[in-house]
Amino acid sequence: MKYELEPDNRNCPDGELLEDLRIVASQFATNSLIKEQYNTHGRFCAATMQRRFGSWNKALALSGLTVQKRIDIPVGELLSDLKRVADSLERRTVTREQYRVHGHFGNATISRRFGSWGAALKAAGLKPTGWKPPATEEDLFDNMANVWEHVGRQPKHKDFRRPISRYSNTTYVNRFGSWRGALEAFVTAANAKREPGLTENTKPLPIKAKAQQQPAHRTGRDPSWRLRFLVMRHDNFACRLCGASPAKDPSVSLHVDHIHPWSEGGETVFSNLQTCCEPCNIGKSNLPMKEEEGGHPA
Repeated sequence: MKYELEPDNRNCPDGELLEDLRIVASQFATNSLIKEQYNTHGRFCAATMQRRFGSWNKALALSGLTVQKRIDIPVGELLSDLKRVADSLERRTVTREQYRVHGHFGNATISRRFGSWGAALKAAGLKPTGWKPPATEEDLFDNMANVWEHVGRQPKHKDFRRPISRYSNTTYVNRFGSWRGALEAFVTAANAKREPGLTENTKPLPIKAKAQQQPAHRTGRDPSWRLRFLVMRHDNFACRLCGASPAKDPSVSLHVDHIHPWSEGGETVFSNLQTCCEPCNIGKSNLPMKEEEGGHPA
């Protein structure tokens, strides 16, 4: 089954973006919007509006909505909003870029009021933003696969939030040039023409396993992100035993299960893997899918 992307929204006309702003505003029965409202209910995201029209307020003005520009915002309100964004991201710090996407005010406004971004974080009781090594492509693809599996469909910008995602959608845009570019790079890697299983999971048999005379394996027990994703995609991101899917019920958690149990010598290859929801996977444990004659597990 070949994987296909949904239609590309990169080149949507300005009018289509502005119309979506008006549609969301009508849902709230208001003549204005804040970015958080639009990120939750809009077809696109506030960052897209800002990039296309220069700022959130310009997008509101062009759509015919009211611009609610405020001056002399109380310090307590600025700090409260910083804490709100940190809580929503489940983090103890907030970067300027994260606040630009999720905050109610401008990060420049906060920096000017407190003298620096670090001083604002300290005043809010948050930790300074520290440097971390940049994520590798494999890290980003692994995370993309996790989010895709979690929602059971092609993910959107707003799906990339904690605790579902380790990285924000901005990280992908910065690495691949655009959101669409990130999706295309991921799909290209997932659809790479190579046999999934042996070459990417092969590990030497542990010395302990040899001593205990356990079944020798040519592959490691845990599938790579690519193999895991290919199996779930093949199964339409649904449990093969009961049909549960996160696309229907967000609380569903999917696992990749060995059809022929790993403990009995089953390999971590595409043909020996299937998608199971957490309850089915726990219930099946290390039992095989078929029974021997007489009704006893194989």
